[in-house]
Amino acid sequence: MSVGRQARTGLLVVAALGTFMVTIGTTQQQTSLLSILSSRALYAADSGMEWAIAMVLNADACFGSPATFTLTGGATDGYAVTCTCSAGTYTEGPQTYNVFTLAATATQGNIGSPDYVQRSVRASVTTAP
Repeated sequence: MSVGRQARTGLLVVAALGTFMVTIGTTQQQTSLLSILSSRALYAADSGMEWAIAMVLNADACFGSPATFTLTGGATDGYAVTCTCSAGTYTEGPQTYNVFTLAATATQGNIGSPDYVQRSVRASVTTAP
């Protein structure tokens, strides 16, 4: 009877260790996936920021804010990007120039889902000489 009890206890310990190892492996896999998705979201937000900077510097004015678009192709395919702009006019001596405050946010997935990611970047640019 004692040998049977020891065998069952040993079996339970091995089963618990196996379950623990599977859980650790799954967690590591999910962490790696979220790290990749997060990096891609940052690249998508950077792309949105580059677009926003080009728009305001070429026009010396804000674009219609917010501007929303979805990236296609490459690693950032499917990321939704929202860009916002606000402007201020400043005068220093004889010079008058604009300062634009820009924000770009990239998201993928739905809020609350395990694979939802969002990254934002901000920048200020000016037309000052």
